[in-house]
Amino acid sequence: MFKKQIQKSYLLYGGAIIIARGLEYVILFSAASLLTKEDYGELEYYKKFIEVFSSIIAFGFPSLILSYTRSSDSKTYFYFLSCMITLVLSVITIPLFSFYKLTFLITPLLFYALFFNGGITPSYLLVKMGGKKAAYYKIITSILFYTLLYFGLNYFDISSNLYPFGGTWLLPVFSIYLIFVFWNKKIVLIKLKKYWKLFRKLLVSSFTLVLSNFSNLMFLYTDIFLIKFIAKNPDVMIADFSFALNVAATLLLIPITLVQVDIEKLKQNIGYIKILNRRIIVLVFLASVILVTLYPILVRNLFELYEDTIVLFIILLIAKIFHSLSTLYGTNLLILKKFSLNLNVNLFFLALNIIFCYLGYILFGILGVASSSAIALGLRYIVLMHYNNKYIEQKYYK
Repeated sequence: MFKKQIQKSYLLYGGAIIIARGLEYVILFSAASLLTKEDYGELEYYKKFIEVFSSIIAFGFPSLILSYTRSSDSKTYFYFLSCMITLVLSVITIPLFSFYKLTFLITPLLFYALFFNGGITPSYLLVKMGGKKAAYYKIITSILFYTLLYFGLNYFDISSNLYPFGGTWLLPVFSIYLIFVFWNKKIVLIKLKKYWKLFRKLLVSSFTLVLSNFSNLMFLYTDIFLIKFIAKNPDVMIADFSFALNVAATLLLIPITLVQVDIEKLKQNIGYIKILNRRIIVLVFLASVILVTLYPILVRNLFELYEDTIVLFIILLIAKIFHSLSTLYGTNLLILKKFSLNLNVNLFFLALNIIFCYLGYILFGILGVASSSAIALGLRYIVLMHYNNKYIEQKYYK
């Protein structure tokens, strides 16, 4: 089934993803073992808050840079304009965040939007310098960020504010790099005006990407935010839910790595999706069996605070199986340029998941929330598979 020789791209891109996620898991599991459930639950809430709202102030610019830049100048000036608008949007959020006493989250939001994995700078490096250097950037950034979090957790007694701490300290460091890039490229006002006219026209498309990214992230984190706002003891419940979810979510390393590595093959050969889908199904099944076997051992020996989360884990693992199998189909819709369809699917299932999770919590508590997520992800998988099969058949019979 698999090629005997592993391509260098598999090692590079896959290695960058695995290193980044591996370091993240080191921090999360260390925090789960060192912190109280209250502190760990709040840490997870802040982490997910930063991830969701940084995608809003990034305003879809990472995808815009990847999709619409061709010449060297267009890449540089789009990067500059994206950074400036993101900075303006972060300033605009200050009054709102001040009202809710969340101003300490603005700097980590800005760090995530501009510099961290999935942000504007990684996209710019990918189109400007190629995948090799972009992968190195991802690895270096992850090592710096998670090393700082490790020291903050183990030596500076930082608990629930760990992720805001990391983003706040690294933002000035990476901003020096940003200033160096723009100084070296010598931004010219005449060219800036020229590219601003084009950039401004694309902001509508960018707003569509914002909605799509936001609805996708919110769909995945609906359960956490809902628990935070309606549970009587939310931080403890979020801790239980997030710990089990983090272990189950390791399944996502499989489709994310394989899809990102083979993205060019998917673009060039529409039939390749069937081959890649079979690989993902086999690996996800094998990984699921391993996780079901290891999880009880893990919580009974190393994380005894979470020993009562085994049933919750199994439900969330089912949810992540559907999520893992959906990743390829969601990406393929974007390759087929079905942006509106992808947005509509994400918005519909976001609304459905909110309703399901709310009713699930009212009726069955935290297990109801997990079950609701599994049902919504299962239905989303069926819909994405249906539309992919439909459009693939249309391409074949043209």
